[in-house]
Amino acid sequence: MEDTATVKAVVLAANQYSINPSDSNLVQLQRKLDTLIGICSRGKPLVFFSTKQLLPTECLTCLVDILNEQTTPTELAQRTMVLLFSLAADSEIRETLQTTYNLPVSLASYLRVSMDSAGEQVIMQCVQLLQRVTYNYHISYLNNTMEDLVRFLISNVQRGENELTMPCLGLLANLCRHNASVQAHIKSIDNLKAFYRTLIHYLSHSSLTVIVFSLSILSNLCLNEELGEKLFSAKNISQTFQLVFNILLNGEGILTRRYAVDVFVDLLKSPKIQRFLIVYEHFPVCLQQVLKLVTNQEAETVNKIFELLLAFCAVTDLRPTVCKNLMATPPLQNVDAHSKGSTKLSTSEPFLAIVTWASQPVDLHESVSLLAVELLKEVYEEMIDSGLISQLSPRIDLLLPMASEQLTTPTEMDGPLMKYRCNKLTMVINLLMALSGDSSLRSEVAGVLNVQECFQILEHQYNHNRIGLTMSRTAVDSDWSEAGVNTVLQLLDLLLKLRRDISQMDQQLVRVLQDERLVPFLAHAITTDQRVGVQTALRLISTASTLPEFPSIGLGESIAARNSYKSEEIETLRRPLNMDNPGTHAILSPRRPQPYHYERRGGAPVNGAKEGKQMETNIQSLIDKMQSGLDLKDMRASEIMDVYEHKLSSLATKESHLQDLLEAKALALAQADRLIAQYRCRRAQSEAEARKLRSLLQDSEKRSEEYRENLFETRSLEQKMALEIEKVTARNKQLQDKLDLLEVTHTEQTRNLETVQRALSTLRSEHQTLKEMHEVLQRHNETLREQQEKSTVRLGELEDERDNLQRNLRDKETRLTDTTATLEQTQERLAKIERERDEFEKALDNLGLELQKMDGKKKELTQQVSSFEVLCRQHESDLRKKEATIKQLKVEVDKHAQITQMIHSLTGGKPPS
Repeated sequence: MEDTATVKAVVLAANQYSINPSDSNLVQLQRKLDTLIGICSRGKPLVFFSTKQLLPTECLTCLVDILNEQTTPTELAQRTMVLLFSLAADSEIRETLQTTYNLPVSLASYLRVSMDSAGEQVIMQCVQLLQRVTYNYHISYLNNTMEDLVRFLISNVQRGENELTMPCLGLLANLCRHNASVQAHIKSIDNLKAFYRTLIHYLSHSSLTVIVFSLSILSNLCLNEELGEKLFSAKNISQTFQLVFNILLNGEGILTRRYAVDVFVDLLKSPKIQRFLIVYEHFPVCLQQVLKLVTNQEAETVNKIFELLLAFCAVTDLRPTVCKNLMATPPLQNVDAHSKGSTKLSTSEPFLAIVTWASQPVDLHESVSLLAVELLKEVYEEMIDSGLISQLSPRIDLLLPMASEQLTTPTEMDGPLMKYRCNKLTMVINLLMALSGDSSLRSEVAGVLNVQECFQILEHQYNHNRIGLTMSRTAVDSDWSEAGVNTVLQLLDLLLKLRRDISQMDQQLVRVLQDERLVPFLAHAITTDQRVGVQTALRLISTASTLPEFPSIGLGESIAARNSYKSEEIETLRRPLNMDNPGTHAILSPRRPQPYHYERRGGAPVNGAKEGKQMETNIQSLIDKMQSGLDLKDMRASEIMDVYEHKLSSLATKESHLQDLLEAKALALAQADRLIAQYRCRRAQSEAEARKLRSLLQDSEKRSEEYRENLFETRSLEQKMALEIEKVTARNKQLQDKLDLLEVTHTEQTRNLETVQRALSTLRSEHQTLKEMHEVLQRHNETLREQQEKSTVRLGELEDERDNLQRNLRDKETRLTDTTATLEQTQERLAKIERERDEFEKALDNLGLELQKMDGKKKELTQQVSSFEVLCRQHESDLRKKEATIKQLKVEVDKHAQITQMIHSLTGGKPPS
């Protein structure tokens, strides 16, 4: 209630300001706008602001009128744009602003008029609002205002990078998409090649949003031209695919991902791009990463991901790849844990996430659950048609409980949500129909299907669907009626397909098919331009026509009535519109909202004057026969009742139509009164402004004389400036050429820098490895140094022992000089010992030299460690051998000393002669 009161306060403040644009009214209006901006900026659904109601439509009218006024203050215009930007987040409001109020043209006009006076912030807000409003909006006619807007956007894009660059690129991408008039206008500009160069330059921008905007514009402008052949050639298409996948996976937000999906969908419409994507080697890996986005993203992102996956499924050769990547997961072990409380499903894998989104109600998001069900239907159709059902797990242990939970009767009767609920029911039924195409799955589908709930859905449509009603109209808004017809027909088609697998289904289906309330649904479906609906209706009629009590006459009358009604509509459209009729003017006016949409729909007959008179004559004759008591053997009572019912339904439809016209005329009259009041207020304002303008005109005439004198001076300055501009233009052209060369050089340097950075990272890792190896070798070197010191000390000890041995040998030699005769043999042995001692000394000297060399070759120590250890072991073995030899020699010397002593004792101490 508070939100509705705020909307009403905004409307009152806007009306007061339009009547009297004083400062106090302006401040009051700005305050009310700020309050409503705070309410709309909470991120919650704008349920209170329904375009089907009169108060919100009047509020939108006031807001658009504020922007249409050229005298609107800048602050008020900015607040209005901020409010419209928040409101345009809702798809229904955005569509109303596009179609009913033609807001893009109003904003473009305001931007053209206020270009010089408005600040940069207001221009930024206006461009951002235009970008949001024009998304998925087709401009059928390109007037001067929109041409100026396109020219302004192109000039801002080419001017250089600033704050307006990104929103201008986004708005230009919206205008170019699926719009041949805008594309032709852009291709006719003079500096088209420079514009293309700027867009190609933006493809290497650091912002992914700028890249995807530029790519979208290029793909829409030159996909089928020479430049497009070069940009999207077989050589570059792999990089383009990788770029779009990177933007999609690493996008900066929902806006970037939304445009990335749109670019991919637009590219896939080209058969050449489809062939390139089929042979793209990284597509399976990228598809797996895209499927992971479904598991942990918000509803808007998942909605666009589903659109992309459905676009992949539309390509025949890509459907099996999508199917295999999605279904290559094992079935659940605990089905009950997942079937209850589907909103809390574990979404760790893509299939579970898709089932979770499919089970979400349409209240949370309009289309994400619908796209999820449609994607599941595409996947299972591919599995059944291509024979993959035997290779991959069908995963119906989770799918069928979800589908059965969705087949419930709607409880609320609100228009837009009812339409989405009926569409959701139809898609779930189509999914079950696709599963029933396989004989192994049909019995399981029949096992989980709640037949009573299905018949309750049919009863709900019979009682509330406007197309099916004959005598009364209980539904105010009939937008969901056609969706309800599809639900009824698809549900009956499913029940007919499963009637062999469900017990006692034939009797219930016979009663349903013989029900006269089904006739308007069949008549409506068979007279539409939808092939699926016509085919379904024909199947049902062919099955029901064999039943004895099927109302074939009523069906024929309903079909004839609808055909007659359509012919009348065509004749009405061919006649010139009567603009004097206020009701017609109120309904067809492009500048005013239509709070209610009344359409003449239904299964009741609407005939011409001649046919009506003939019907009345037939009825009157039947009445006369009944009153006169004539024999009615040639007539069946059911046929008479059918004629009466059709006549009564015709009268009820006419009465309903007249009631609709009366309400429309009353609404038009109220709008006309409001317009008259506004016209009187504006007329008074215009008279006051005329008086002001008259006084200003007198002042301007006085000033014009002064301006004429300055005009001659400005003309001379203008000629000088023209010469300078020519020089600057030539200089600018030269600088532009240099800039192109510098850009090419910059791209090459950027590539070289990336190569050097990758090499630097490789060298850093190698340096770290070598550093660790150096530390290990240094520790090993210290160990070897300690071993070397120990061996040096040991060698010193050996040298001391050798010196002692040498001294002892000299003493013994002096003692043995007197025993030369008796010790000749001993001397020969001693000579041998001397020679061996010399060899030992040489070995010791060589060992010392080797030690000195070891000190000088510390850097090569790591390579000679093994050889040094072997050499040390050999020296140690030689030293052991030498020690053993010295011990033997010492023993022999002792023996010789004893012999010498014995000889000395034998000689009596006399010296030998």
